[in-house]
Amino acid sequence: MEAIRMLYSIIQFSPFPERFEYVNVGIVVVDAHNKAAIKLADDVSRVKKFFGEINASFLKSALHDFSQRVVLYLSKQDAGSLRIEEFNSKRADLFRLTPLNAVAGSKAEIVVERLFSELVAWHANAKKVERINTLLTTAFQEAGVLSLLDKRPAPVHIDQYGVDVQADYGYQNGVYNLIDAARFDSPQRGLAEAGKRVLEGKAISEMLGKRLIVVGDFGTQSDRVVDTLRADFESVGAKLFRLEEVDDLSNEIRRALH
Repeated sequence: MEAIRMLYSIIQFSPFPERFEYVNVGIVVVDAHNKAAIKLADDVSRVKKFFGEINASFLKSALHDFSQRVVLYLSKQDAGSLRIEEFNSKRADLFRLTPLNAVAGSKAEIVVERLFSELVAWHANAKKVERINTLLTTAFQEAGVLSLLDKRPAPVHIDQYGVDVQADYGYQNGVYNLIDAARFDSPQRGLAEAGKRVLEGKAISEMLGKRLIVVGDFGTQSDRVVDTLRADFESVGAKLFRLEEVDDLSNEIRRALH
């Protein structure tokens, strides 16, 4: 699906606005037709970390009321004449909107989820495995193939290692393909993750007649590293894609299922 230009603003909160210290608590995305998608924080632990104890019920209620005013304001404006500064100046409030920034995507509802995860969500203890899985789901959703995949297919047992492998997605293409996400964004993590995945891919191919496909986030790792790992995966009957190459994988999925 072709990407279109949208605008987004972050909803911020401070119990002391005079200090100009704010925490991100929501995202609003506006498409070219002024249709707004909005997502608000439900976990207030980040607010408490910065500002101490606060009445969570009051905060959530006040945030909901503010979001309704935001949607009403946006619905009455032309996309080219939105003035966030004007909106903020008319309200002495605990909340404010940041200046508008451009973002590309297929649907406002999908973009708001991605931006919320990146800019608002509080990931205590850095739950990175969940994060890369979320990015993979969003990528498949934007590519329009999410409905073609089996979500969380049954785990496969690798008897020789005594472990079960649980993949995020699966689909049939001559053999059954198990699709999982992983991070290779540092040399140490990349080496450890690659060794584990290559062994799993080899066993899944040789013992179970299935194929492991891994979609990886490589961060700033070099192309040489990616190409080397890709060759290692292919040598055992597995496949490796960059997260940025999900469109290529999606095309393979479409060809297999149509």
